[in-house]
Amino acid sequence: MQFSIVMPVNNSELYLSEAIESIINQSLDFKENIEIILVENSSKDRSKEICQEYNRRFPKNIKVVHLDKPNVSEARNLGIELSSESSKYIGFIDSDDKVSSNTIESILDFFNKNKNINLTVMPLYFFDSKSGPHPLNYRFTNTSQIVNIQKDYSHIQYHIGGVFFRKQALKNRKHFFNINLDFWEDALFINEFLLKDTKYGLISNASYYYRKREKQNSLVDLSWQKKGRYNDFLEHCYFTLIRRSLQYYGEVIPYIQFLVIYHLKLFLFQKYNHMIYEVLTDKEQVEFFMKLCEVLKHIDERIIIEQKMNTYFKDYIISLKRYGYPVKKLISTGNISNDKVVITNWRISGRTIRIFGSFLNREFQIDQDDKLFIVYGNKKQEINNILEDKKLKIWGTTVRYYKYFKFSVDIPLFTPKFSFQIKNSEGFIHLNDFNILKKIINFLSKNQRRKKQLTLNSSLSTDNKNNVNF
Repeated sequence: MQFSIVMPVNNSELYLSEAIESIINQSLDFKENIEIILVENSSKDRSKEICQEYNRRFPKNIKVVHLDKPNVSEARNLGIELSSESSKYIGFIDSDDKVSSNTIESILDFFNKNKNINLTVMPLYFFDSKSGPHPLNYRFTNTSQIVNIQKDYSHIQYHIGGVFFRKQALKNRKHFFNINLDFWEDALFINEFLLKDTKYGLISNASYYYRKREKQNSLVDLSWQKKGRYNDFLEHCYFTLIRRSLQYYGEVIPYIQFLVIYHLKLFLFQKYNHMIYEVLTDKEQVEFFMKLCEVLKHIDERIIIEQKMNTYFKDYIISLKRYGYPVKKLISTGNISNDKVVITNWRISGRTIRIFGSFLNREFQIDQDDKLFIVYGNKKQEINNILEDKKLKIWGTTVRYYKYFKFSVDIPLFTPKFSFQIKNSEGFIHLNDFNILKKIINFLSKNQRRKKQLTLNSSLSTDNKNNVNF
């Protein structure tokens, strides 16, 4: 066997066969080249029986082993240990995911052409309850390539699904996945490996399909209710990689900085940031914020600003880094930009048009003293009718108005063009222009086309009923 694929299995009866079949049906001959090691983790559904069924069908290619308690790290470690002596490559695929049919052949081709590369990854695509590419797919181009983490520091890797190692590169390691971690054990393992190896391959012409289940959302939410998600996580995950980088390079290299900040933003999400007060004691909260500030000492502000995240997150992180917790003073890294007022609706009443809109600028916060104006003709009219004004808080600090504030304003009926401006300490700043007459014409035109299409569909339906098939 050339390939050993480790698959932890826990309560996956609805998806397990699809995952296994995606490996069996590879373009590279399954019986000659591939073994699957199914590590069943005390499932309460039919997963165990399904594993045994596949073992009976392919006794030489599919191994089954059982663990008494669910522990994905222990399952993967055991799978590595049970891989055949003859196998040259070890990969990881989760039991509810799947891979494209050319995956193994593409990986083998890459390893054969690049003898000095010991780890490969492929683009990840969501399916099931969510679809589309993973945000980190920006690393992939039309051709396979090699990443050097010392140069390509934004090309970070977290997820173990679809990652393949040259087995020889794992032989001298005493530890693989940390069995004491409930989350991020894969990111830690991959990146401790990369800190030493420095390079990995991007397989552009294969695909890993990551299933997003509806119920998984609640599992993610539950993880934020565990104490281990906070102080222990910072210590055993972020700080482990920081210490390793200092040990190997004498500095925290930009790759590790980028990796940490990319992940750290999850703590700031409105959905999760309040959980710390519910989960940790006062003493534990102080410890968490002290640790977090210590982490940020190792992060260059340039790396924070480069992140693809909302600017108010960057403002908060840099403020926390500079001033510590609690953040009482926010720096500002964003600017006002055009096209940030959106017209959501309008109503004609008598001689006026009532316009409903939202201010959607993610880079600028309307402060209490700032004023929004609508400008038409020679008139500049202040907008006072604020319908909704949501605020976003991060750990007790109001960082900005959340997503938008909604407003309405009345202008004369025959006002085809208008624009919006903000007045702040710098004076009046132009936002964007609108032509309401053009919008109305487009709206009426769309309605007219829709009516014609409905009439055509109705006519075709009638004709089909009159047709006789021979």
